[in-house]
Amino acid sequence: MTDAELAQSVRTAVEKLNSALAEAARQNLAVTLRTTAHQTTGGVEQVVVETRIFKQL
Repeated sequence: MTDAELAQSVRTAVEKLNSALAEAARQNLAVTLRTTAHQTTGGVEQVVVETRIFKQL
């Protein structure tokens, strides 16, 4: 995968995430995202996103 293809893939994923978060808000769901970084065995930092979803009353 080229750099341009990878960049487009990330942009598309972020766009989908933003759409999903907007839809969740319309359905009265509260979503929090937390990122953590881990170092792989190869020494590369890997970012992990954890999601919490709550129903707003």
